[in-house]
Parts: sequence; C-alpha cells; structure tokens
Amino acid sequence: MARLQLELEQREATDVRTALSIRLVGMREELVHTDNREYRADLKAAIERLEVVLRRLDASLAG
Repeated sequence: MARLQLELEQREATDVRTALSIRLVGMREELVHTDNREYRADLKAAIERLEVVLRRLDASLAG
C-alpha cells in the first residue's frame, strides 16, 4: 500500500478534523438506514478506515 504524507498548518488540521468528524456522523447515520448488505459492508469498512485516520489526526494535534 502506498503511503501519502500531507503537511498541514495547525488550523488546517483542525478544520480537516472537524470536516472528517462531521462526515463520519453522516456515514454512521447512513449505515443504520441501509438494507443493502454489500453497500453496508463497504460503508462499514470506509468508516473504520476513516476512524483510524481521525485517531491519528487527533494524536498529531495533541502532540
């Protein structure tokens, strides 16, 4: 898997964190309301990946 490195200013990182958090709320809501198993599985996997990114971003902002 290729790695991507992105440098952000503190304010930019905070804005990205906010946007990602908002998007995750919407994705979780969509997950609850979908009946399509394949779409649900794909959505759940995407949520899990983005939650990892959010935790890494939180750690970077805290440190």
